Amino acid sequence: MTLPRSLSVRLMLATTLWSVFALVVTGVLMSNFFRARAENDFKELLLAHTYNLMGAVETDASGNLRSAPNLGDPRFLEPSSGWYWAVSTANRPEQVLLSSPSLVRETLQVPSQDEVAFDDVFRRSYSLRDSAGMTVQRLEAQLFFGEGDDLYQVTMSGNRSELEQGIATFNAYLFGFLGLFGIGTISVTLLIMRLGFRPLNEATKALIAVRHGEAERVQGHFPREIEPFVRATNDLIDANRSVLERARTQVGNLAHALKTPLAVIMNETGFHKRASEVRIAEQAKEMRSQIATYLSRAQASAQRRTITARTLVDPVASKLVSTLSKIFPKIDFDSDQLDDQLVFRGEKQDLEEIIGNLLENAAIHARSRVKISTAAVDSDQGELRITIEDDGPGIDKDQREAVLERGVRLDQKKPGSGLGLSIVNDTVGDYGGRLALDQSALGGVRATVYLPRRVAAS
Repeated sequence: MTLPRSLSVRLMLATTLWSVFALVVTGVLMSNFFRARAENDFKELLLAHTYNLMGAVETDASGNLRSAPNLGDPRFLEPSSGWYWAVSTANRPEQVLLSSPSLVRETLQVPSQDEVAFDDVFRRSYSLRDSAGMTVQRLEAQLFFGEGDDLYQVTMSGNRSELEQGIATFNAYLFGFLGLFGIGTISVTLLIMRLGFRPLNEATKALIAVRHGEAERVQGHFPREIEPFVRATNDLIDANRSVLERARTQVGNLAHALKTPLAVIMNETGFHKRASEVRIAEQAKEMRSQIATYLSRAQASAQRRTITARTLVDPVASKLVSTLSKIFPKIDFDSDQLDDQLVFRGEKQDLEEIIGNLLENAAIHARSRVKISTAAVDSDQGELRITIEDDGPGIDKDQREAVLERGVRLDQKKPGSGLGLSIVNDTVGDYGGRLALDQSALGGVRATVYLPRRVAAS
């Protein structure tokens, strides 16, 4: 059995199952106890009426029975009430000598002693149905009245249907009240859970605010049980920021360390005209350019806190399109499908590098047209999509992965170092995004980038 992922659902399910189990067991036990008690009281009432009847029966001088008992129960006066008493001889129980007024129109079938035997005190009990269809419980006792030798039988009957109806009424009220109690318990538990989980929801919202760049740390007043989680989360954020800043510092230090040797190499080869020295100078110049690029990135990133950075996409894309339109005047840049509401959850310089490299690469290979569009992607993570297309010759399907590798250029006649797409791929990967290359409807390459976007905290 797979448990639900929601902690609230688990607790509600466990509480509901336990409440139902406990209430059902309680109801069954109380119902059985009430039945046992009611039946015992019923038997004791019949026995008490029997003793009262025995004490009220007498014999006259002729040996005849006479009695005018007052049992204190009007049901013995109501015909077919289910409450009867009678006195007969033991050897002829069907011949009734004395009876209650309620037994006037009743003819009860008495089982034989073989069917229901008398116990050691000459009593027996059994149930039967009267003419009204009611279940009657009968208690019979045999005894001698007066000084004679005749054995008599006293019969006392009680309406068992009333007993069962009383038990059924009690059970209806019992399980009704227990059901209401169970519903109330579950409702109160749900309310307590909602109040109890509210601090967790607030902590989640605070963490989402950090993720979306709206706060630097998880802030708020939380119960003592949640404070360790909040402190650990803030410590993790601080540790992540420290590691990131340390890595950027090391990149900057490395770049500074390489600048001087490269400057010496360029100075040494700058006064010579041999082909090998010229190539060395060109490569050293390219290396210095790359080092300057990464050094500026490291310096700019060190001044920012990436976890809280936010960048509007439309202004960055529009500015790059305007700049590249001047560099490539023969290329028509289509930027009509830019979403002015998109916010990139990252640094502006990284977004400029991603869009700039892709636009420049498309412009270099395009014949006459480059198209850029942006849109929000409906996903739980909150993504934005940047699509850049050109009408150039395109890239074969089996070569699309190769061009993402560092230093790979399919067309050696075109300018560039072969690092543009690789840098874009690495930068996009740093943000947990992805870069995909496929065939464009314009005829060339369609580069699609998915990046995290800022969404409203929920």
